[in-house]
Amino acid sequence: MGLTSIKSVRPILITGKPGTGKSQKALTFCEEPLIMYANEINDMDIGSIPIENGIIIEDVHFKPKKEDILRILRLYKGQVVFTSINEKSVPEEIKGKCQIKRAGRINHLRESIETIAPNSELPVNTDMDTYTLVMAYMKEPDRDKMAGLLKFNSPPDTQVLSWLAENIHPNRLIFVDGVVKRRWSSDYFYEILSYIHGGNAYGRINMPKRNAYSKVPPICRKLGVKDEKTLRQLLMDEDFKEWAKKKLNHSECRILKIGEKKRRKKTDPVVYDVGSLELFM
Repeated sequence: MGLTSIKSVRPILITGKPGTGKSQKALTFCEEPLIMYANEINDMDIGSIPIENGIIIEDVHFKPKKEDILRILRLYKGQVVFTSINEKSVPEEIKGKCQIKRAGRINHLRESIETIAPNSELPVNTDMDTYTLVMAYMKEPDRDKMAGLLKFNSPPDTQVLSWLAENIHPNRLIFVDGVVKRRWSSDYFYEILSYIHGGNAYGRINMPKRNAYSKVPPICRKLGVKDEKTLRQLLMDEDFKEWAKKKLNHSECRILKIGEKKRRKKTDPVVYDVGSLELFM
């Protein structure tokens, strides 16, 4: 079997800031690689490099010899790995042929921990917003863990109860809301709240809905009227209705159901007051 019949392996581009373990990660893809820098590649006999060894080309972001690198990609059938501090500085002709992988401090640290302790658990971010916290409350079967999350995040009692009232039966919240809330310590409140639900819920959670507020009181204040009842009585007078139309916009007129304001057209004549200063000028 000749070299031309061997299927090429897709190159790998590893990106990450300095100190994130790009070179160490590149070594995991090759056994005994030939390591070179992208700006120092010289003419070499590609066929003399064993396919099983692989090639690592460092710092492809800094003045790479593009034509020499593309020649390596065309002729070499083994694994080629590039490293770069970012993705945008890599020439498109090279980047388009590569499978891109990320390197980072967290990923490098996680790989090191998995090597030392393969049965370790992934870290969990305990800082949660209200939506994420309620989602965990509904689905987390470990209620001791849920109590700890509630104590750590300390969501406002009224807010978390309004969210939970949309997702569990209100009878479960009566004791917590009527007896425990703001009468006993907040830690005890969160502990009781954790154990009134068993977790293991499925599906999406329901978010609380905002109450619909009447838009009439702001209109009353705009017209200088005391309340809505008085406004309705005044609107029975045609003169007041026409005066109100001049003060209000189109949406406010529709709310009061007093008809649309008359839209002025460009062709409408402009009527001036005979005794106005505008005519005098």
